Amino acid sequence: MRRLLSWLARLAAALLLRRVEVADAQRLPKGRPVLLVANHFNGFVDALVIMSVLPRAPRLVAKASLGQLLPARWLAGAMGVVFVRRRVDSAGPLDNDSAFRECHAALVKRDMVAIFPEGTTHDRPRIDPIKTGAARIALGARAAGATIIAIVPLGLTFPDKVALRTSALVQFGEPIDLDQTCPSGLDADNAKAVRELTAHIDAGLRSVSQDFDDTETALALEQAAHIALSSEGKPEPSLEDRYDYARRLGAAPKRARDAVRKDVGRYNTLLAGLRLTDADVITPTSPTRLVRAAIRIAILVVLLGGLAAAAAPVNAGPAMLVALVSLLIKTPVSKGTVRVIVGMIAFPTAWVTAAVITADGFVACSLVVVSSAVGAVAAIWVVERAFALAMMILRWRAQLERAATIDMAEALRAEVVATTRRAVGDG
Repeated sequence: MRRLLSWLARLAAALLLRRVEVADAQRLPKGRPVLLVANHFNGFVDALVIMSVLPRAPRLVAKASLGQLLPARWLAGAMGVVFVRRRVDSAGPLDNDSAFRECHAALVKRDMVAIFPEGTTHDRPRIDPIKTGAARIALGARAAGATIIAIVPLGLTFPDKVALRTSALVQFGEPIDLDQTCPSGLDADNAKAVRELTAHIDAGLRSVSQDFDDTETALALEQAAHIALSSEGKPEPSLEDRYDYARRLGAAPKRARDAVRKDVGRYNTLLAGLRLTDADVITPTSPTRLVRAAIRIAILVVLLGGLAAAAAPVNAGPAMLVALVSLLIKTPVSKGTVRVIVGMIAFPTAWVTAAVITADGFVACSLVVVSSAVGAVAAIWVVERAFALAMMILRWRAQLERAATIDMAEALRAEVVATTRRAVGDG
């Protein structure tokens, strides 16, 4: 069942995310119990992304209040979610013994358990103080008989949580070997062992996650990293390189960080005044690029246009519903959660309804469901690439009109690159 959930999560991720980049997946141990500890910056989307990149969905640990929502409770039951009570949600004493025992049993069977040790989701570009639950689960599982437990930090980064179709970076950190970190004989009742293991988890999670003082600093340093790493030959660096570089900038001395922020601000001000983008400066659009892009779009339309058009009547309603509820939700971290829940209910419901109305028999109905799902993904690909071509044409016109000013932007961009590289000691 959980392997099926991973496949469904991949389909949902293909519909709701532009791309999911996975870094250092080889760090995930095989053949041993694994406790995944992930940052929690994007609500239910975090769980979806985790499931989509693993061969089998892990046992997720989630706050008990989610079980009060009917759609979430149904999904949670299907995913084998373990509900825990948080102190912030309970006026009385906490009793998570049964939930922890469930996690212990899973780890004894060398299963994988995933937990968000910050305890809640949020919009801040930094790791909140880590709770002790992850450490107590690992130590308790060892006391219950689990052996060679590995705790694996998992960083989840989203360049733009508000966008309807964003990207995601999943970065695996160095595994923490429980037996090497905490000698055998120490269990969850040992307060010192719990504190020390929690500190190791905290450090590991910060090494693969955003961890900046404020949103303004995060945006400036991430943009500086993108500018320093991109060039005409490589206009779009990987998300892994970009956020690793941004974390290096975040660890630089304050004076160096301030210099980077100042130069990035000057560069952005100039681009805004000239009505240009950084891509216009390093990779100007040419007629040849436009023709190539148009040819690729034409081929895509020929290959997928028919399927996308045939499935459009089925998928149009759910797509509009997801877009509508996204507009109604104002909190960035809640947008993704609502999109996922609404999308995972609305799209399959539309596919099954279309199958029941238009087909007879299990095989025929299954074909309608599958073709509707594939048609939804195909439609997204075609529309996004057509939109990209339209934007390329508009940018080409802007570049032609402002060709005389690009030299000015190139000079200031070079200053940003030099300042950024000095800040991280990158010659």
